[in-house]
Amino acid sequence: MEGTTTMPMSLAAAAANCRCSRVVFVGNIPFHASEKELRDACELIGPIRSLRLAVDPATGKQRKGYAFVEYADDETARSAVRNLSGHHLRGRELRVNIAGRHYRRRARGDAKPVGLEDAIHAASLVSGAPPPDHVTRYLAARSPRELREMAAALQGDGPDTMKLLQEHVLGLAAVMEQVRHLLDMVAADEAAEETKNKKRAAAAAAEANDDQRAKLAKVEVEDGGFKDKIAVSAVGVPCF
Repeated sequence: MEGTTTMPMSLAAAAANCRCSRVVFVGNIPFHASEKELRDACELIGPIRSLRLAVDPATGKQRKGYAFVEYADDETARSAVRNLSGHHLRGRELRVNIAGRHYRRRARGDAKPVGLEDAIHAASLVSGAPPPDHVTRYLAARSPRELREMAAALQGDGPDTMKLLQEHVLGLAAVMEQVRHLLDMVAADEAAEETKNKKRAAAAAAEANDDQRAKLAKVEVEDGGFKDKIAVSAVGVPCF
C-alpha cells in the first residue's frame, strides 16, 4: 500500500523464527524400518512439520540410517532430544540431536568477529525468550577469543558466584548460554575444517605416492629393456 513502510524484523524475532533449532537429526535408524514407523515414533513427542529420510539416490531406498525431522517449535524439538533418544525402533536405539545450522563456515581464526548470522542462530538455541537485540549485536561483533575471555572472566570466581550472578543480574544466564552456543559453533567449525584439511593432506600424499610408484615402475621397465638389449648384443659377439 502506498505510504506504508515495512518495519524490519527484530533480531529476537529472527531468532524465534530460526528453523534450525526446530529441526532434529535422528540417527541409528534401522535400514529395514519404514518411513511410517519412523514418523509414528517421532510423533510420540508431538506433531511434525516435515520428515526427510536419507535415501540412496541410485535406488531410492533408505540406505544411510538417518533423517531430519522438523517440529512445530524449538521446545518440542528439545523434548525430542530428551525423550526420543534411546527409543527402540526395530531393535536399535535412536540417536537424536538438534540438527544445528544448515551451513558450515570455514574456520576464521580467533581474531575475526563471529558475525550476526551465527549470533542470531545462537540466540535461537537459548532456552526461553531470545536475548535482546542489542545483546545479539554486541556478541556478533566479538571474536571467539573475546568470547572465551568473557566467559572465563564471569566464571573466574567459581560456579557458586556464577550461579549467584545469574540469579541477580537480569538476562545474564541467557547471555552466557548464547556465548556458550557461539563457542560450540566455533569449535564445530574448527573441527570440521581440521578434518577437511587432514583429508586433503591424505589425498595429496596418496597422489604423490602414486606418482612416485608410477615413476619407479617406468624406470624399472626402461632399465629392464636396456639390460635385455645388452644381453642380446653380447650373444652375437664372437669369442677371440
